[in-house]
Amino acid sequence: MDDPATLPLVPIAPSAAPRARKPSHPRAPTLAHLGWRLLGGAAALFAVLVSLWLWSSWENVRRTQQDRTQLTATLLALNADTTFLRIQDDLQQLGDVLQSRGVPNDPVGMAAALENFKEHHPGFGGASVILPNGQIVMSTAGSKVGALPNVMVNPAYADYRQDFAQTLVSQGLSIGRPQYGLLLGQWFIPLRYPVRTASGDVQFVVQTSLLLNHQQALWRGLSLRRDVAMGLLRDDGWLISRYPAPGGDGSVYRTQTTGALMQALARHGATGTGVYTGLTVDGQEREGAWARLQNFPMVAFLSYPHSAIVAMWWRQVRLPFLLLASAMVLLLALYNWLMRHFMRRMLRIRKQMDFVRAEELHSSGVAEIDALLRKLVRSREQARRLARNREKTLLKAAQAGTYTRTAHNGVLVAVDSSFARMLHRPARKLIGREWDELFTTAGGPHTGDASATESGRRLVWTRGADGGTVWLSLAEHAEMTAQGQKVLHGLAIDVSERENLLRAVERQSQRLQTLWELAAGASEDPLHADAIDPIARMLAQGRDALGLQAAIICLRLDEQCHMLYVQDVHNRFRQGQTLSSSHPLCACDDESDGSLWIADTSRYPGLAGISGVGSVIRLPLTQAHQTLGCLLLLGDAPQGDHFDPADCQYAELLAAWFARVLYDRNQRDSLLSQAYTDGLTGLLNRRAAQLRMDEALQAMRRGGASFSVALCDLDHFKLVNDECGHSAGDAVLRQMATTLRQGAPRGGWVARWGGEEFLIMLPGMNTAAAAAAMDILRSRVSQRPFLVSERSLHITLSIGIGTLQGPQDEIVRVLTEADDSLYEAKRQGRNRVIAMR
Repeated sequence: MDDPATLPLVPIAPSAAPRARKPSHPRAPTLAHLGWRLLGGAAALFAVLVSLWLWSSWENVRRTQQDRTQLTATLLALNADTTFLRIQDDLQQLGDVLQSRGVPNDPVGMAAALENFKEHHPGFGGASVILPNGQIVMSTAGSKVGALPNVMVNPAYADYRQDFAQTLVSQGLSIGRPQYGLLLGQWFIPLRYPVRTASGDVQFVVQTSLLLNHQQALWRGLSLRRDVAMGLLRDDGWLISRYPAPGGDGSVYRTQTTGALMQALARHGATGTGVYTGLTVDGQEREGAWARLQNFPMVAFLSYPHSAIVAMWWRQVRLPFLLLASAMVLLLALYNWLMRHFMRRMLRIRKQMDFVRAEELHSSGVAEIDALLRKLVRSREQARRLARNREKTLLKAAQAGTYTRTAHNGVLVAVDSSFARMLHRPARKLIGREWDELFTTAGGPHTGDASATESGRRLVWTRGADGGTVWLSLAEHAEMTAQGQKVLHGLAIDVSERENLLRAVERQSQRLQTLWELAAGASEDPLHADAIDPIARMLAQGRDALGLQAAIICLRLDEQCHMLYVQDVHNRFRQGQTLSSSHPLCACDDESDGSLWIADTSRYPGLAGISGVGSVIRLPLTQAHQTLGCLLLLGDAPQGDHFDPADCQYAELLAAWFARVLYDRNQRDSLLSQAYTDGLTGLLNRRAAQLRMDEALQAMRRGGASFSVALCDLDHFKLVNDECGHSAGDAVLRQMATTLRQGAPRGGWVARWGGEEFLIMLPGMNTAAAAAAMDILRSRVSQRPFLVSERSLHITLSIGIGTLQGPQDEIVRVLTEADDSLYEAKRQGRNRVIAMR
């Protein structure tokens, strides 16, 4: 079969007379050639897209794994931080006991205290007391090894010296690098706490050890991959613990690490969390994440081999990739078959065409299409005739109308019937109206402004007689009349269908965005407060997506509705505003479940009186069979006879999400209150008081005021319990809590320290001022009768004062001073205030 591009365009005459030579044209490529070029380009594009998809899948898998690893590392850091804080508290208590027994002058008491600590902490490697010069004066393992060594002198303890010297200058718990203990006979993590004198000098060091096997046993129980590595690393590069440990002989703990994790820590500085990639201490290429402990200079890390990440990615893309490759091969085979079939068909069609004067046409670039173009020349005149009245046809098809208005004040002076029909109003009612009374310019100044008409093009909208929105696209030009007045002649095209569709698409996009945020958890966790409250953001998005003007979340408090969140474009309502329960927007008597759907408030007398509200949606916020409040959605314009079902479903989805978030916040606040509040008196408990005092100390170190604390103990309280019963004692404690709370100074607070002891924070007071204030409070308590079971009891207080001496002072010393003062007040006869300083 001949190639179509080589077939003659004019039939060959049977005579032998010579023919006139046709004008030569460049030979155009065939459609088959163009198709193969297009297919080659498509194949190249396909390869690029597949490569981009593979790269995107790889990045997604890697990013997802990094997020999971980072979360697990954060949990490891939180667990380690909690464990070390608990150990610090235990060592601090042991140090206080040993200090009170006069270490090292009381070997018997010291041994008893250490054995008691060992008995209550079987998971630790015992306990030891070390002097600042390095001499171990007492250890629970002392009887097994004979004379106790000096860790700063004995060569066997060379690895101890640097960490021990660092302990002497540190505050709080010091975590040493793992050591092979000669006393314990196994690897352990040394934990040291320096006990200081009142002047701040180290009196002795209390040391215990966390057995490395015991610590790593917690990690071995986690359901993680076998090739995962996790551990703890100090900021100076010493490994504290790693599971699994390369080699198994502990050599990894003998040198500082310099791998990918340390490089990442150096780059990120004091950042709380991060990720790293590269060679680790086991010589493997790994990808992992780290999280910094809040209270100790170390990080927790977790990593996976790079090969494991690659395997995860390949499992995810393998099947789609093979399917795409198979589909590409099938498409190539199908295209080859279709192209051959098309070429045969084009050849048959081309042989049947009349090629009269075909040589007058220029080539289009494609041989098969050239033949069709030459045939279409005969239709040119017919197309010209059809286009003669195109202006009239276009105006009619575009539903266009004309108008004339004055330039200085925008008064309409002439309109045609088409323009009036667009607005669904008679022409006589438009003549004489000002432009700005009828129209609002979209996205720009008012069209009535003379300066706004320079471009001659505007998009305006107005409300039609049926309440719908009418959008007009304008084209204007200025002209001076014979009277010297400037007028604007305009052509208006009704583009309502297009603009309403665009705004419907925009509204739907907002809904999809809101639904996506709901599904994604609204910024991962809606309970965490960030720069913008997720509830306020979702409330604004829901209002805009429904095309309404106000969205409000109300909480029912007693007989009023409290507006907790408000998103109102007109500022008619404000956050914190309250409405009575009988207000039409809050009353729930009309519907059993409290929901209210009013598409047109003019039909309801109670709602018609609310200014500017044309439609109302009220939905209850219910979670766990508990109604928290309601969601109000208000619109300026009526919504017809009823709301769109899609709008109803969307509003109900928003209400369900808001109910869940508010319920979760209430549960969180309740749990926090239980964790930091004493259940009997309602005061702060001991843990909360310690946190508050630590905050006050940090504020003082940043330049804030100093403070004093008072420890108050009820005199002869045991007699109340013995004679009147423990219920009477509880009643006395509750009344005493009320009295102390009322007598606390401005800015101070009261906590139950334990049993019948209370602690009072006295901000900004020195020792003398604190003693004077507490003496007034003591006198008030002694004069107040405590009513218990129809009996009147007289209770007195003994009070000890402790005062913070400076930024370098510690809370422990202040509490010790207050406790010693309290003891002195008891010794001197009770019912008095003592300040030792």
